[in-house]
Amino acid sequence: MTRRPYRELVVHARGGGWGTDREIDGHDPVAVIRGTDFAAVRSGRTDAVPRRWEKRSLIAPRRVRPGDVLLEISGGSAARGQTTGRSLFVGPDVLPAFEVPVIPASFCRLVRFDTTVVDPRYAYYGLRDMYLSGRAGDYENQSTGISNFQFGRFLDAELLRVPPLDEQRRIVAVLSALDDKIEINDRVVTAYEDLLRAEFEALAGTGGARVPVTDLIEFNPRTAPPDPAGAPYVDMAALPTHVAGIRSWSHRPPRGGSRFRNGDTLLARITPCLENGKTGYVDFLAPDETATGSGEFLVLRARPGVPPQFPYFLARDDRFRGHAVRKMAGSSGRQRVSATDAADFRISAPDPQRLAAFGERAGAAFAHMAALLTEVRALEALRDTVLPELMAGRQPLPAAAPTGSGPPFPAPARSS
Repeated sequence: MTRRPYRELVVHARGGGWGTDREIDGHDPVAVIRGTDFAAVRSGRTDAVPRRWEKRSLIAPRRVRPGDVLLEISGGSAARGQTTGRSLFVGPDVLPAFEVPVIPASFCRLVRFDTTVVDPRYAYYGLRDMYLSGRAGDYENQSTGISNFQFGRFLDAELLRVPPLDEQRRIVAVLSALDDKIEINDRVVTAYEDLLRAEFEALAGTGGARVPVTDLIEFNPRTAPPDPAGAPYVDMAALPTHVAGIRSWSHRPPRGGSRFRNGDTLLARITPCLENGKTGYVDFLAPDETATGSGEFLVLRARPGVPPQFPYFLARDDRFRGHAVRKMAGSSGRQRVSATDAADFRISAPDPQRLAAFGERAGAAFAHMAALLTEVRALEALRDTVLPELMAGRQPLPAAAPTGSGPPFPAPARSS
């Protein structure tokens, strides 16, 4: 079976940009997708993708099209075990969600494939296999604490098995069926959160007198010690940026850091994680189990009579987050907000009956969201197990591709 370097399959590759944060002559508005936006864009959330102004002459070669892949090439950290090489496949339904042209951020690269030779989504799954296997780390060098992906070396050294297009599409059909179900679950979760955030805003805006937020929420509350033999551990990388559910955690002997239990909210307190929205709701522990996490988390817990989801939506609230960001202190690049300063915030006291009704709806929704996320974890584990087998040709395939699985993308012209 033919194995070909990616250089022979790529017809256009271009680094991204960042433009400017204000309108100036010769610049047009664009949406700029960063590596940190990949998960949100997959689940249909585009509101957090930065809108910038890019020089007009630079937009066309960077403009993202359906069938393109965005590859993260900078920003990882070997010290934290975080490599570059994450990728995002741009399907036909992604770009209509944006009101302006889309370009990759400067830490990403746009990659376009020769569709006469390789199905773009098949090539994307090759990149996912490279990332999940750890091979992406082979193409990194380290500079000033940031890992950089050596794109030119990758193009020549990374080989992709290139079977006939029909076989590629059958492989894509299997893997995309799993990814599509994952995406559906993620979009349901996103819809739940959007509805509940709107209800929280209405609840917070129609209450009574303004009271200290500590009347409703404890910050870094006392929590029973974890099991000294080992306990669940959540690191900063596992904290989501746009939804409540925490998808992954490890298990290790406790060594300090934050402590929390089911029903708590974890809020990143350090730059840039706070600004990027890293916040999660804890619902994966056994009853009465204590977990530990990064010392850069603030732990928020509802006081008696307050729904446990209330602190989570406060942590997502723009007004509270803006307050926390303004209270950050420390040296450049290592600024953080203390629990005392974050808690120095006032909120309208919500009507008790409306608060209770919000709690009932949020509790039911979060239970369903947790079930959806459990299914997502199982689907992701299955996909990541069969992915390398399919890409290597070791997994049997259906005899024929499903109806409608033909090439959805035209063959692009090869750039110089």
